[in-house]
Amino acid sequence: MLQGGTVGGGGVLKWVEEQFGQTERINAEKNGTTSFEEMNLLAENIKAGSEGLVFLPYMAGERSPIWNPKAKGVYYGLDYSKTKGHMIRASMEGVAFSLKHNLDVAEQAGTEVSRLRAMGGSANSQLWTQIKSDVTNKPIDVLNSDTATTLGAAMLAGVAVGVYKDFEDAVAKTVQVRRSHTPNSNNSEIYRKNYELYLKLYEQLKGVMK
Repeated sequence: MLQGGTVGGGGVLKWVEEQFGQTERINAEKNGTTSFEEMNLLAENIKAGSEGLVFLPYMAGERSPIWNPKAKGVYYGLDYSKTKGHMIRASMEGVAFSLKHNLDVAEQAGTEVSRLRAMGGSANSQLWTQIKSDVTNKPIDVLNSDTATTLGAAMLAGVAVGVYKDFEDAVAKTVQVRRSHTPNSNNSEIYRKNYELYLKLYEQLKGVMK
């Protein structure tokens, strides 16, 4: 099994919300939404690529594919034109770049990836999932479960005790695609350039991250 793991997933946006989301929490109470939905709205108003703002999501070091526990988070490209919305969207895009980095390494190892599947908290954001599709240039299916690990354990137990006749039967009866995202080719080209900068930034900065 080929597996990639990053430390900067949904935790990145949780950190952004905790540190900078006071206004969004207030607006969420007024609007009957959540602070994350309010942050989504800000990010949606920013163009793909965050107008040159690039984020390295190494908030607690990083696992694959750079394997550097001393790697640090970085926002590059800040100027007076940048807003909170830029920082939120750049954070989402940075996590998507880390996903692409892992996929690139997997494909270099001989794995063919044609379609992705997403689940869990961050998959509830249509914007963030679309960003990931655009960055990776791959379609993404969002499944019906936010608790995939628990569901998987229940499916294994179900096969073991005969509730399902085999794993295919368990999947057919429990797993459903809730929505799908296809890459936006215009955005993918913008992200290709930002991704090149993302990779270059780490290479230039890793020496001082010691």
